[in-house]
Amino acid sequence: MNFIAIDFETANEKRNSACSIGIAVVKNGHVVEKIHHLIRPKEMRFMPINIGIHGIRPGMVENEPEFDKVWERIKQYFNNSLVIAHNASFDISVLRKSAELYDIELPEFKYICTMKLARNFYKGIENAKLNAVNDFLGYKFKHHDALYDALACSNILLNISEELRCSDINEISKLIGVTIGTIDSSGYKPSSTKGRCLKTSNRIYYPKIETIFEKTENDGFKNEVVVFTGRLNSMTRDEAMRLVRRLGGTTGSSVTKKTTILVTNMKDIKDLRREEMSNKLKKATDLNAKGQNIKFLNEEEFLNI
Repeated sequence: MNFIAIDFETANEKRNSACSIGIAVVKNGHVVEKIHHLIRPKEMRFMPINIGIHGIRPGMVENEPEFDKVWERIKQYFNNSLVIAHNASFDISVLRKSAELYDIELPEFKYICTMKLARNFYKGIENAKLNAVNDFLGYKFKHHDALYDALACSNILLNISEELRCSDINEISKLIGVTIGTIDSSGYKPSSTKGRCLKTSNRIYYPKIETIFEKTENDGFKNEVVVFTGRLNSMTRDEAMRLVRRLGGTTGSSVTKKTTILVTNMKDIKDLRREEMSNKLKKATDLNAKGQNIKFLNEEEFLNI
């Protein structure tokens, strides 16, 4: 089976603000090449929420090439290829909007969405997010890193292909009920869920009745008032808040004079410029400057407690 798996990260809400791309090149069912590029967006405007997801900051890309220069290095991988992406509507949109920004004519290629494939094929799975599907498949990776996300995306299609004993994407498309999208001279046709799903996975999904966090018994957050900013990779915000309360603490939705801990998915807070900070992080920093003692914990430090 031959294809390329792609993943983009963006600097802000605009689809033409790509700041990173990862590509996994698969030939005959094996990853043969791994490609990663940081990209300087034309508009150097990074939203704190985006930084919180992928950790890429303006200073990390200010000396990197813009998309048009990166495209010259990667365009050969797309020409008449099968391209896959998880939530392909996002990644293909980023590709199209970035190409429009630089007046680049994209080559013809087919593409398919592994999120839609996973949702149809793996019945009963908790959700079809990239990390959830790969947890189900037993594949661990660093989420929201463009290259690792591309590799995780490739893992899904390779697993589906292996289970169906089929390497023909047209046949896989028919069996699972997900259409193949196209980019060509006539424009853009999306990958969608149309038609019946004729084949589903033999894998059995066992819901996590009680997670390790729910089994935890200690008072690690006793007398602490904990606030979260940014998306966590290991659990949802609600799960994290329940965990804090289980371990003796209380939680807040905003930073106040009662806040004692701010949990963020950013590791190098001291290196952040003010414009790169979330509003909660700005508020906590300002309160600390006035004498309050709010502890900053990244996700790993939070989990260690």
